[in-house]
Amino acid sequence: MNLSEKVYEQLPQDSILRSLSRQELDDFMSFAVVKRLTRGETLIDAGDPGDSMMIVLAGTLKVCVTSSSGREVVLDYLGPGGIIGEIAVFDGKPRTADVLAVDGAELVVLQRRFVLPFLEKNPTAALRIIELLCDKLRRTNALVQDGSAGSKAPKLARGILRLLEEHGVRDENSVSIGFRMSQTELGNYVNISRENVNRQLREWEDAGLVQVARGHISILDEVALQRVADDDS
Repeated sequence: MNLSEKVYEQLPQDSILRSLSRQELDDFMSFAVVKRLTRGETLIDAGDPGDSMMIVLAGTLKVCVTSSSGREVVLDYLGPGGIIGEIAVFDGKPRTADVLAVDGAELVVLQRRFVLPFLEKNPTAALRIIELLCDKLRRTNALVQDGSAGSKAPKLARGILRLLEEHGVRDENSVSIGFRMSQTELGNYVNISRENVNRQLREWEDAGLVQVARGHISILDEVALQRVADDDS
């Protein structure tokens, strides 16, 4: 199986590369290289040259920045189909965030000097990237609004539901759906201390909304959790 076939088989239906014809995909992948990361390995440091974009084939990547107080602020988690560095394709400026592997990850790396000529010849792909940029801006705005104000429980519920929508996996018995993440990471994502995250999750466990075990958060009552999320929105 060549790289373009592998990409086509692995990526979600809504991936930018899935919008290309097979010939366009072959052309696109002709200048791509595959990069593999181990758990915790850094892919990008803020300030690095913006000379490429990357598409996640497997694994999960964390996008984060460090606040003025030295605290890590998580901006996003990216799974298969996620795209990194698309802004750099257009402006070539330094990276604005750190990116590292939450677990083992595999990516396709595409250098800017090759991507720009390709997008000029394939406006549909260029428009798809612009759509992704708009979607990312909306998501960032939502995170900023959540982080600046609001009660802890609704804020945490909204963060969990976002992660559930993007990274949720149903268990083997199809009883619940959830995702794997430490409470520290979850707190960094929603701008709540680990202690408050732990306290709220325990309350929700007692109420039958969630189940927490070995870093895996399962949602048992998504409707009730949505009601909490909507409480102060």
